[in-house]
Amino acid sequence: MTEMKEVKAMTPKEFKAKSKPKFAANFEEYYPVNTLRKYGFERHECPICHEHYWSTATTRVKTCGDSNCEGKYKFIGTGCGIGAKGHKITIDEAWKTYEKALTSTEIPATAIKRYPVVARWRNDVDFVAAGIYCFQPYCVTGQLEPPANPLICPQFCLRFNDLDNIGISGRHFSGFIMIGLQVFNSPQKYVYFKEECVDYNLRWLTKELEIELDDITLIEDVWCGGGNLGPSIEMFVKGLEVGNMVFTQYKILDFVKGEFEPLKHQVIDVGIGLERIPWLINGTPTSYLEAFPGAVKYLQSKLGVTLESDVISKFAPYCCLLNLDECKDVNKAWADIAKECGVENREVLQKAIQPARDLYIIADHSRTMLIAIYDGALPSAVGGGANLRNIVRRMFSILARNGWWEKLGGMDGLMELFEFHKKDLEKIYGKFDEYKSFRKIIEMEYQRWCTTDMESQQKVQTLLKKKKGVLTVDDWIFAMKSYGLSPDKINEISKLPVPDNLYTKLAELEDQRVKMLPTELYETADIPETKELFYENGNLREFNSEIVSVLEKVDEKGKGTGIHNLVILKETAFYPIGGGQDNDTGKIKIDGVIYDVTYVEKVGKCILHHINSDLKNWEELKGKMVIGYVDDQRRNQLRAHHTATHIIHQAAHQVLGPHVWQNGAKKTVEEAHLDITHFSSITREEENAIEKLANEMIRKSLKINKFVLSKEEAEKRYGFSLYQGGVVAGNEVRIVDISGYDTEACCGTHCDNTSQVGLIRIIKTNRISDGVVRIRFVAGDAAYKNMAMEKNLINDLCDSYSVLPEVLQPTLERIFTDYKKLTKQSSKMIGEIFNLYMRVILDEKNKMVFASIPGATQTTCVSFIPQHAPEFKKAGKSVLVLGEGMVYALVNTSDFKAEELKDVLEKSKVSKRKQEKKDEGKEEKKEKSVPFRVSPLKVKAKGKKPEVIEGYVEVTGSIGGNVTLVTDFLKKAGFIEFQL
Repeated sequence: MTEMKEVKAMTPKEFKAKSKPKFAANFEEYYPVNTLRKYGFERHECPICHEHYWSTATTRVKTCGDSNCEGKYKFIGTGCGIGAKGHKITIDEAWKTYEKALTSTEIPATAIKRYPVVARWRNDVDFVAAGIYCFQPYCVTGQLEPPANPLICPQFCLRFNDLDNIGISGRHFSGFIMIGLQVFNSPQKYVYFKEECVDYNLRWLTKELEIELDDITLIEDVWCGGGNLGPSIEMFVKGLEVGNMVFTQYKILDFVKGEFEPLKHQVIDVGIGLERIPWLINGTPTSYLEAFPGAVKYLQSKLGVTLESDVISKFAPYCCLLNLDECKDVNKAWADIAKECGVENREVLQKAIQPARDLYIIADHSRTMLIAIYDGALPSAVGGGANLRNIVRRMFSILARNGWWEKLGGMDGLMELFEFHKKDLEKIYGKFDEYKSFRKIIEMEYQRWCTTDMESQQKVQTLLKKKKGVLTVDDWIFAMKSYGLSPDKINEISKLPVPDNLYTKLAELEDQRVKMLPTELYETADIPETKELFYENGNLREFNSEIVSVLEKVDEKGKGTGIHNLVILKETAFYPIGGGQDNDTGKIKIDGVIYDVTYVEKVGKCILHHINSDLKNWEELKGKMVIGYVDDQRRNQLRAHHTATHIIHQAAHQVLGPHVWQNGAKKTVEEAHLDITHFSSITREEENAIEKLANEMIRKSLKINKFVLSKEEAEKRYGFSLYQGGVVAGNEVRIVDISGYDTEACCGTHCDNTSQVGLIRIIKTNRISDGVVRIRFVAGDAAYKNMAMEKNLINDLCDSYSVLPEVLQPTLERIFTDYKKLTKQSSKMIGEIFNLYMRVILDEKNKMVFASIPGATQTTCVSFIPQHAPEFKKAGKSVLVLGEGMVYALVNTSDFKAEELKDVLEKSKVSKRKQEKKDEGKEEKKEKSVPFRVSPLKVKAKGKKPEVIEGYVEVTGSIGGNVTLVTDFLKKAGFIEFQL
């Protein structure tokens, strides 16, 4: 498969900038002006930011209502709506007000359960960052029916572009609950659009929450995300953005050029930050108190952090001005707020609020980790997992920096924090199931965080030295990604402040990572779809068909080769390569001639059969009847390996924990492997348990059902665990169900019963990347062959050592122990021999000596000669050793130019012996080459830095068969040959 290339794409900000002027100029067309005017709203231009907004004629608001223009939050301390009248609400009660309002409108919405935050159904994003992500692209494009229409959902979302703001702005989170209202309009079915949407949301604000119209402003904006964009309206109340109503009208065509076109399906996407609603109504200092009520109280009781003080109370209304993504002058903003709070400067203010900020960061990051891991994500060094590792390490760093780890109660206390988060969320999402590996995952991350310190500390110090003590934002990102360090750890090592826009920059880099699909080499759009007989009858091995087309083979660049050997049939029983499974092979009879089918692939909707011969009369073959013969032994082995993949995946899931997801798979005739998400290497005990459980499933003779369902029905029935193999295109999925034991969407070939797999043997398990473990295994005949091979190997070893199988292991252990002892003794003796040579050479009266030492190698010379360098310098001597195909020397640069030796060594390799072997047509055995190198001579002392021996160099190189050429050169250069 062609590797995907990554290119730089336009960011959402750039898409907004491209389309915003057009929408503003034609506001009557793009915005719901009828409803706005019905409520008494009028259009204005903000005197500060110059955005266009709508407010009532009697409003007390003189700006667009954004906190940056208002100058502060105006609800803190007083509350708003029902809250100002004494009716406080909780976060779950806030959701219920929206549910009540939107399910009782003229066109009522249906409340649905949230989707997982890990977007398994998409290949362009790792996590759900907005409610609409759950329905892109298929519901938005009309390919699939949504679960309800209209629908509302309290969707948990993850965003990592606002980490710099968490704990300061009062409203930013890494994980938050978005109240979503989605409406899907198509040419066939119109539900409602802009006018009704604004009407229903204003009713919620004014009727359920009793917020006065005069306190509401609606700002015209443009929204972009998930491959779509459109005009939007932002809802503001007393400086706080409550939510955003997006009217999706365009589809992005080109992520690089920024091109888009009108959508046939009009979609409403309303996103409201649920945590903000009780904050607005109750008027508390920060939304974190409303978002994590139980968790914050628990942390406060354990850590003893004060969340209420005169400075914090004064700071709260102005925290809105510190959105680092929008603030043009952060230092000035801090200075201005410090003045409002009555403190001397930024440093004093930050010191006063830092403990509370740190506590809120811990509360936020821990809740995000809880939901992400429960939904199937794992911290790692790559992709979305890297974001999780960033925040969990940031959490550990904060706990350590403040001396809070022990106060919290260590890992037990941290686990208790997660329990409080569960209780806080249960009223919205229901009870959390038991997750047996959750603690292990967090413990493993903590251990890794602890052990990366020493080595990474040295790397940061080296980077600091290279950058002369100044690190740019890009340097911070480099250190984070390359050394696996959190910003807090880099701050601790470097003593440099964490850049204000660090996490914003990280998120922007992620936005620019867009994968380009590989180019198809063959054009099949106008060729009829190939009927797939291997799905209708998995046991069909011989079939009749008709040639639809014969294509010319092309090279990797798409250039024709002149060979026509790609046959497309009307129907076929040959399975094409796909789903991680190798293709079928076999034979095909055309006009009485039998050809080998060597490779089968699917391009578009057509299946191409590569045969082993050029069909000269290819133009005459269209419509010809053929007979296909599928290699039965190969097919049976491949389907055994594919079925075994499903069985092993489910066994690993049961043994290791619910965090196990398929990350990749490959099934060949020889063996198969399954890559799974797992936080550590698999132990021998776990490996045995997985293999045992897998073979139990085989012995149970479970029926394997294969059927097709619509996507919406499949997801409703089985959930998103279906998509172990990745995204499934189209609006139908092929389901492989092993009697309820394992159910996945899969396109491969499978057995009809688990008993047909025969046997599964795990060959090896190993970590192939951070957070991913590979399980190599064999099944069916390949497993029996593997057993026979191991048995023969054991028997051969037993015969070689004349022992019985039951004592083979202790015998080999004893032999290996003796070997290590002898190797150690041998090394010691070699060292003594070299020391003897060096001492005798040092006693020689000649200043330049060369010696032929039998058995000398590069390794032994480097190990034992340099330690004598100080003595050679003191004596003013040079030494050169001729060993096995190599030379090694310590040379006084004033006596000998080492570079002159290079040409002689090269000439020595052209020997008479080599020439004779060439004449005889024999190949000379290639010796391991030692590159010629002249480098400063350094001597290592235990516990000290290497000492450079001035005036001396170390020389290494390879020598050929003509040793005499080298010795003659050395003698002419003044060297004396030494003989012991």
